[in-house]
Amino acid sequence: MSGLSILDIQDYAQNLSSTIGSLGDNISSNYDAKNLVLAQKQLRQKEQEAEIAEKAQLVVTRSRMLQLAEERNMYKKKIIYTLLAVILLILIITLTTYVFFSKQSKPSNK
Repeated sequence: MSGLSILDIQDYAQNLSSTIGSLGDNISSNYDAKNLVLAQKQLRQKEQEAEIAEKAQLVVTRSRMLQLAEERNMYKKKIIYTLLAVILLILIITLTTYVFFSKQSKPSNK
C-alpha cells in the first residue's frame, strides 16, 4: 500500500468539506455585505433623484414668479408712459390754447 489509509482520506475529505463550507460562508457573507452596500447606494440614489425633482420644480416655480414680476413691471411702465403722454398732451393743448387766445386778444393794427 501507499501508506494512506481510508481514515486519512476521510479526514482529508472532511477537512476539504469544512474548508469548502467556510469558503461558501465567506462568499455568502461577502455577497450579503455587497448587497447591503448596493441597497444603501440605491436608496441614496432615489433620495438624490427626489431632491433633483424637487429642485427642478423649485426652479420652474421661481422662473414663473420672475416672469410674472417682469409682466407687472412692463404693465407699470405702460401706465407711466401713458400718464406722461397725457400730461404732455395737456401741456401742449394748454400752450396752444394760450397762444391762440393771446393772438386773438391783441388788437389788429390795420
